[in-house]
Amino acid sequence: MISDASLTVAIVGAGFSGTMVAVHLLKNTQRPLTIKLIDSNDIGKGVAYSTTSNSHLLNVPAAGMSAFPDDSSHLLRWLKFNYHTLKNWLPNEPDPSLFIPRLVYGLYIQSILQEAEATAPTYVKLERIIDEVVGIQPQNRGAIVCLKNQDNFAADKIVLAIGNGASPPPLSLGKFQPDATNISLQPSYIHNAWSKDALTGLEVDDSVLLIGTGLTMVDMVMSLRDRHHQGKIYAVSRHGLMPLSHQPSQPYPAFLTKNTAPKTIRGLLKSIRAEIKTATQLGYNWQSVIDSLRPVTQELWQELSAVEQKRFLRHVNRYWDIHRHRLASEICEIIEDLILTKKLIIKSGRISHCAEIDSGILVNIYKDNYHSNIQVKKFINCTGIQVDYRTSTQSLIANLRTQGLICPNPLGLGLYTLPNGAILDAQGQGSSLLYTLGPPRKGDLWETTAIREIREQAKLLATTILNDLPLWVRPVAPLSTYNHNNSSALNLLFRQLFDQQSNTYTYLIADLETKQAVLVDTVLAKIDRDLQLINDWGLNLCYCLETHLHADHITGAGQLKKLTGCQILVPKNDQIKGANRQLDDGDIVNLGSVNIQAIATPGHTNSHLAYLINHRYLLTGDALFIRGCGRTDLQSGDAGTLYDTVTQKLFTLSDDIWVYPAHDYQGRTVSTIGEEKRCNPRLSQRSREEFITLMENLDLIYPSQMAEAIAANEWCGDRP
Repeated sequence: MISDASLTVAIVGAGFSGTMVAVHLLKNTQRPLTIKLIDSNDIGKGVAYSTTSNSHLLNVPAAGMSAFPDDSSHLLRWLKFNYHTLKNWLPNEPDPSLFIPRLVYGLYIQSILQEAEATAPTYVKLERIIDEVVGIQPQNRGAIVCLKNQDNFAADKIVLAIGNGASPPPLSLGKFQPDATNISLQPSYIHNAWSKDALTGLEVDDSVLLIGTGLTMVDMVMSLRDRHHQGKIYAVSRHGLMPLSHQPSQPYPAFLTKNTAPKTIRGLLKSIRAEIKTATQLGYNWQSVIDSLRPVTQELWQELSAVEQKRFLRHVNRYWDIHRHRLASEICEIIEDLILTKKLIIKSGRISHCAEIDSGILVNIYKDNYHSNIQVKKFINCTGIQVDYRTSTQSLIANLRTQGLICPNPLGLGLYTLPNGAILDAQGQGSSLLYTLGPPRKGDLWETTAIREIREQAKLLATTILNDLPLWVRPVAPLSTYNHNNSSALNLLFRQLFDQQSNTYTYLIADLETKQAVLVDTVLAKIDRDLQLINDWGLNLCYCLETHLHADHITGAGQLKKLTGCQILVPKNDQIKGANRQLDDGDIVNLGSVNIQAIATPGHTNSHLAYLINHRYLLTGDALFIRGCGRTDLQSGDAGTLYDTVTQKLFTLSDDIWVYPAHDYQGRTVSTIGEEKRCNPRLSQRSREEFITLMENLDLIYPSQMAEAIAANEWCGDRP
């Protein structure tokens, strides 16, 4: 039965990032949940897709723009199904190569949200809030979310899906700083190209200056073209570089990995240029080579030192942007025609100063000791939107920075985060309250602003949040209702690891699609081995689980938490300190399609859990061994209780469930429930009284590490 207790997840920002987190929460939660989706613009569109111009196209063909990472044709099916209502905006019938208008993509996102809301369970509620979040006040559990115009509310988890930030950074153009001085000029200066009044008051024959020559400039030129603007359009940037065009290209084989790639920008450029030369000789174009870097870009970025990353930003970034983030070919043709007819004039240099004159604004552009003047009626900042949170004056960012709740990247590239999207605070600790995805993670990932990366992050983050919510509101699913299917079996990674000194088995369990992982019953001396395996598979360690408080070895959970930011989950036990959560009988932990159910199995100790994975693999801890069971003469153990646990709970499970114990002393690795029911000499064919008598007369020696292990494990292996 579902508990009446409802938790709240606040999502700040309702563009693609925030909306898709909400969608995955709606689709996957199995508990009472209120989702508050907050934005000052249209819910589901954000800044990027709220445009009303049909000339603003996506920069990626429809085949690569599905909102779901595991359903690549979803957008195409939606376009075809709804073509009768979309054909006024679509120039041609949908096909994989079509660059669709961004306004159509905004409708697509809103449609996905509406469908997820309509099909969500009745105990899940979505609230759309049109407002601005100006602050967050952490509480003992969760936080108060402060709105600009409406009442504050409490939330248990908060997602900062704030995209590229609220507004462009202030410009400093030589002696002229339009955000601070020259008050009389400010009406002619539009600091944000995406503001609704950006073109207000501009006559059809007026000249206009666009500051920046990237994708935002292209959008503004297309907006002016839609208005049949006849005046001169100037665009200026330091180097005058413009985005290049998409061209038909063939897939090119990967030629760099994080292990083989040079660790300097100079070396990387040399390698890429050489590969383009080779590819050209083989009949490929440079687009094929650049596209082949996409799957490894994040890893290449992370392998660079801070000095090399800074060097990239200073010398290479502008060239990377125009080659990597390309234009639809039809848009590129329009821009080239405007340049050819001198309706669009691209200038390289910087604005030295501006002055008000009778006919408008006189702008001086400086380049290589040469000054040139142009006269315009309006100039518009098209330099893009910031992810520099070091000095941002945006209310929410300033509030979080003042409280030390965020740690801005020193290169001005968003925030420091953990691999699961949890935000690091000013002390470098992973938050259990604040999460983010997309552009704010640029410093950690670099390639994190496009749909392909964000859709993966949204799905993973929703799963992380659901797993991180307090466990006391989780539904308890009867074993018979769990639907084990082929897809979850294919996604499951299951590895059994062994420590010879303590004869302990550690288990690595992961979902290969979401890359989320748990380790069960870790051993401190073996954490390097465990981390290497996690790294080999490219996994994100989310949890360390314990079956019980161990007396024969020290757990590695505490150190793994420090190294990875994972959470520690232990059986409900007042004796254990320092865990993130205590699990009870029936609690469920999800890793994507992998389902881990806690089963209370007391007797070896008074608080002991077994873990049933996907209704197939049972980690029995010390409750049930292969042809044996754990001792009952230590840590409040009780032989009668253990007999009841095994015979009335574990032996009532399906005979074909695999049994994986925490220890074995004779080299055995796995058994089954049916096999142990028939062959276990301590439990098979014995009465409860016979079992108690047997266990009371084993005359076992104490574990050699008992005093040290228990004292340390009471603090999750990290005793102060």
